[in-house]
Parts: sequence; structure tokens; C-alpha cells
Amino acid sequence: MKPVEVVENCSADNIPDAVLTSHVPLVLKGLVNNWPAVIAAQQSAEAANNYICQFYNGELVNVAVGDAHNGGRIFYNENMSGFNYQRTRIRLDKAWESIRALELTASARAFYIDSAPTEYCIPNFRRHNDLKLGSVSPRVSLWMGNKTIVSAHYDIPDNIACVVAGKRRFTLFPPEQLSNLYIGPLDFTPAGQAISLVDLNNPDLEKFPKARVALDAALTAELEAGDAIFIPSMWWHSVEGLAEFNVLVNYWWTPYPDYLGSPLDALNHALLSIKSLSEDQRKSWKAIFDYYVFEHNPETGSHIPAERLGVLADIDEIMGRRLRAMLINRLNR
Repeated sequence: MKPVEVVENCSADNIPDAVLTSHVPLVLKGLVNNWPAVIAAQQSAEAANNYICQFYNGELVNVAVGDAHNGGRIFYNENMSGFNYQRTRIRLDKAWESIRALELTASARAFYIDSAPTEYCIPNFRRHNDLKLGSVSPRVSLWMGNKTIVSAHYDIPDNIACVVAGKRRFTLFPPEQLSNLYIGPLDFTPAGQAISLVDLNNPDLEKFPKARVALDAALTAELEAGDAIFIPSMWWHSVEGLAEFNVLVNYWWTPYPDYLGSPLDALNHALLSIKSLSEDQRKSWKAIFDYYVFEHNPETGSHIPAERLGVLADIDEIMGRRLRAMLINRLNR
């Protein structure tokens, strides 16, 4: 593994465009050092918790509570018939008590609040602790827990993850390592996204031999409170909490308008309508997808009058809505 490139002298009020448009992960050293939440965390974990909870509005948040012997890993059970944790909903201001109780009993049981929207549960937090991202309108989420391990997965949006309290290890893989990461089911997942079945802390290279190639290509970074990391869209990443109490706030955004929809919808539609075709037919459709989508360039429709390009032209909101309506009608047949 190689270290993630570090960018110094970034501030929450001035993140360079080169960071926000990077195609590789970047550690943003000390990006949120001046956040009051981070300053509170430098005093103690309890002070960090108390600072955050002053903004709490009483809404319940989702939490995963692991089995007694799962070692903090948010994962499947042994035969993949289910998961090694239970999901429930709790008050955010009670989370610290649970995390502290597990620490005092030296329990390795995971306790993990994941992706709680800040505007939902701590709506005034961002008035005092925020990033300025220009015209970007991000989804901002709170993550809180003990020594948890989230397996490698990808996210469609770009991501800046800010460590508020504790310490986290990120292990990242380029998108092209997909075939070496032994990805689990697409529609039966611990947290919505498909995950790698490889335990990065103890990889079974007899069972998963190609994982060695992925590990050789991996990047890694350990972040302290106040640090952040930019994770580009589609990069696989595992996240491990290294302290007894860890808090992270992350910013997700996509560089394209919402009316274009999610590429994941296209994948699911392709699984429905293309995956089961004969090999020859799949090759034919691959050529069509390459021509119209993956290798699309201005010459693709240069022989067609501009007023007749239709969906081959740049997709605006009107055309986007028209396409979505057409797809809905066809899928409902």
C-alpha cells in the first residue's frame, strides 16, 4: 500500500478547485482544525459528544449494534444468511453512554451511527462547523461510533470526510480494482452499497488470491481529528475507527444535475435486460453502449442535423424528464 497524497494549508473556508475536481484521493491535513467541534474533541471525547449534542433536536437516528464477537466489523454473519449486527433507532444523546459502557467492559461489539443527516438531527451544527464548497449543494451526514470497521465499498458522489473526534484509517482502491476485491451481493448488503468480502486486516489470500493485486494498488491514510480526506466518486474505500470514540462529518455531492438520475439505475436496468442475453447479443449491445455512451464524442452525431439529434445532444432538464417518463412507461408495461 502507498500513502494518500497530502495537501497542506487548506482551510474549511478555502478549498481549491483542484481538490474538488481531483481524480485521486487527497488528505486535507488540518482542514477543519478550527471547527469548535474539533476543538472540543481535543479536550476529551466526552466534551466532543457534549458539544455535538447541544444541537440535537430529539430525532431518533439509526444505529448498528454488532454481535459480541464481531471485532467491530460491520459485515455478514458466517454463512451470509444475514448480518453480524442488529439495527435499531436511538436518541443521539444516549449514544455516548452506550459507547462508554462498551469501552469500560472491553467489549469489541460494534456501535455505529451511520449517515445521520445533520439537518435532520443536529440542524444548527453547520452554522458553526461547515465547509465552503462554492456552488456545490452537498448532503452532509454525521457518523459516530467506537472501533468499527466498514468494508471496502464505493459511493457514487464525490466525498469529503472530516474527522471531528478520534482517529480513522482509510484504505482506498482505484475503480479498476473491482474484479480483485471479491464484491458481495448487489441487492443484499449491510448498508446499501455492495462491499468487498476481503478482510483487509487479515486477508485470506487462499480464498481471495486476486486480493493481493488490489492490496498492491491500494492507498492508505490515517487521519486525526481536524483532518479530512477527499474521496473521488467510485473509488472503493474501507473505513476503520481506531479510537474508542470516533465522530466524522462527511459531505457528498455529484457534479451533474439531479434530473440526469443515477448511473446505478442504468446498471440495474442492464442487469434486468442485458445480462441474460446470449454472448453474441451482449457483445452487440456492448458495441452500441461503447458507441453511444462510453466512447461518445462530438463526431458521434455529426452526420445528423443538429435539430434532429434528440437524445444524442446534450441532455437538458426538459429532455431528461422526457427520457425518465419514457423509461417509466416502458418499465410499467
